[in-house]
This record gives sequence, C-alpha cells and structure tokens, in this order.
Amino acid sequence: MYLPDRFLVLEDGTIIGGNGFGHDSECYGEIVFTTAMTGYLESITDPSYRGQILVFASSTIGNYPLIKGIMESDRAQVRAVITKDAHSILFSGDSGTQLDRFLKDNRVPGIDGVDTRLLVKKIREHGSMKAYILDSPVIPHSWPDPMSSDLVAEVSTRKPYSIARGGKRNILYIDVGTKRSLLANVSEIFSLEVVPYNTEFNDLEKDYEAIFVSNGPGDPAHPSLGNVAEFLKMNSGRLPIFGVCLGHQLLALSAGGRTVKMKFGHRGTNHAVFDGKNIFITSHNHGYAVDPESLASTSLNAGQWDVNDGTVEMLYDHKNCRYSLQYHPEGSPGPRDYSEFYSLMYRVVEEYYA
Repeated sequence: MYLPDRFLVLEDGTIIGGNGFGHDSECYGEIVFTTAMTGYLESITDPSYRGQILVFASSTIGNYPLIKGIMESDRAQVRAVITKDAHSILFSGDSGTQLDRFLKDNRVPGIDGVDTRLLVKKIREHGSMKAYILDSPVIPHSWPDPMSSDLVAEVSTRKPYSIARGGKRNILYIDVGTKRSLLANVSEIFSLEVVPYNTEFNDLEKDYEAIFVSNGPGDPAHPSLGNVAEFLKMNSGRLPIFGVCLGHQLLALSAGGRTVKMKFGHRGTNHAVFDGKNIFITSHNHGYAVDPESLASTSLNAGQWDVNDGTVEMLYDHKNCRYSLQYHPEGSPGPRDYSEFYSLMYRVVEEYYA
C-alpha cells in the first residue's frame, strides 16, 4: 500500500490521489478518456491528444513492449497519463519499465492506482473538464481553457516536404497534426506535398491535383485554422478535397457548416458507425463534431452516423468531389473496417481527371 504522492485536481473541486510515475512534474490540461484496450503507445503519441490529460479506461497499461515503429509521432503528445494498474508492472517487467522511462524522457507525468472506471463515469456524467496534475492536494485559483491555445502550431510540420513513393497523382497534404499511420496510408496511393497549417496557400505553385487535410488537436474553429478553412472554400469545385478527423471538421466549416464541442467526445477503438446499410467498427479520437443541423444550408451531406449518439461521421459532396471522415480509417490503434476510404479517394481523383 502506497500513500498518494501525486494528485489529480478537477475544476469541480474533486481531488484524486495516486502514485506518481513517469516525469516528476506538474501540468495542466483537459481531462479525457479512451476506452481502447490496447494501443497505449499509439494513443500517448497521437498529436490529436495535444493539450489533454489522458485517462485509460483499460485496467492495465504498459503490459507489452513499446515498439517505436508504431509511434504516431516522434514524442509523447499527452499532457499526462492516468492509469488504474501500471505500478504493479512498472518495476517487474521490461515493458513496464519502458513505459515509465518513456514518460520520463518525454517529460510526461503519470498517476497510477486511480479508480479509472469511477473517473470515466464522472467525465461521462459531467463532461470533459479542466484538470491539474499536482504534487499537493490544493485547489488552484486559475483555470484557463486548454483548448484556447494554438495546439496545432505545436504539432504541425514546420517545413514543407515531399513523399514520392505513391501513385502518379500529386496531392497537397495539409498537416494540422497528422498521425504517422494516416500519412503512410495516403502516401501509398498518392505522391504528397506535405505543408504546415500556416502556409501562405496563395503563394504555392499549383502543381497538386487534390487536397487532403489531416487529423489534429483542438478546436476546429480556432482562429489559427481560418486560413485552412478559407483555402478549402476557395478550392471547392476546383479540386477534389478530402479530410479526416480535424480535416473533416474544417471541411464542414469551409462549406458554411458549424462544429460543436461534445460533452465528453469519442475516444476509443470500438465505436460503431452506420451508413444506412452496413455497420463498421471504427477508431475515434475527437472532442468536437459537425452540427448536423448546420449542413442544411451547405452542399455537404451526412453519409455515416455514430450508432450510439448520431454524430455525423462522414460527409460527402459528389458534385464538388468533397469527402471526409470524422474517425480514423487507418486505425492505429484499432480496426480498419472502412479502410476502403482510401480506395474512394483514389477513384474520385482518377475519375476527376479522366
């Protein structure tokens, strides 16, 4: 039995003690949870989690080796990690010591020994909250909004680069915080010109044949992303446009739709999505969603919906060749039930230039 030496403090005044591991530091962020039973390294390194304290609903974390080849970026992206049972393996198995060392090296604190089921239930009932990781059980005076900062600036590529291993078509890939696996999947079918989110798009040489916008963190309506939405609007009907996750939300905004913050979001690898005929099990990581009522004034249509709450999971506009998914067709972690989205992209671009 260990006395608590690190504390999770929620904005509603709740204080939860646990055993510290990872980096010995304090931090602040939005607390969210994932229901994924595996893929903890992919989640910890996913840029879409930037600015967030991640609670793992799975009872045991760190019980298989960390393989750097499955990391979704070059470092940990979460602000902190909350677990139920990591401590029992932290010092007994090699995979556990790897997790502790990895968090230390990436300056990410963790709290173990927390009743994560109870914590997840609280977040489900009250919604995602602001939270601190502290060394003392005190209530801070300041509670700024973690999502108000320019999180995309922290994870987008800083310089343009090219990937030429794909097909003959050249795609402009706007990196707003891309996962490595998503980038790898798209680069299998297209050659890519990858550019930062804050690119002066009007200055680009127009040698690309379609536009793709990646996943990423934060609020899609953040002012720093206005140039991306405007660029998509300007090219509607001129080029095929695709998006995933944050890219899906930016496509909706570019067409005149709206996005809303969800109560506690979708994060996990077992979300059922329905397209009117078929059900797909999909991997999700998003705290914002497209407002379905706002689509009535646009040329975008909803093509898939979350089975549990009706969230719009796919948008399409056949006339203007615009398609997007709210979830992750690449999985990583999770299933690839709708990996045919990549085939759809390829087919749309080829038919557009036929």
